Amino acid sequence: SFGVVLMELVTGKRPIEPEFGDNKDIVSWVSSKLKNKESVLSMIDSSIDESLKEEAIKVLKIAILCTAMLPELRPTMRSVVHMLEDADPCKLVSIIVTKDGAKKMEESKGAI
Repeated sequence: SFGVVLMELVTGKRPIEPEFGDNKDIVSWVSSKLKNKESVLSMIDSSIDESLKEEAIKVLKIAILCTAMLPELRPTMRSVVHMLEDADPCKLVSIIVTKDGAKKMEESKGAI
């Protein structure tokens, strides 16, 4: 689901990882962290720049909504798009670029 993809981007984790435990996926891992009142920041990928953490938390909240157990509780994609737009799209793109191409961007800056 789209929520799982968002969780992967923000946490830096794959949908299924050994650290989640038996029969756990990224959705149940995030849920268990929230139930244990662990800091949301502890779930954010450490490679995401400090200045982008607030936007990453917004994206994680959207991801949680998108992965609700009951489909009728999940937002429509139209609503998701609006929520993402409200979360400062320029900074959201930076999160994705940082995750996928930080070194490439740094290398290209040096070439200019």
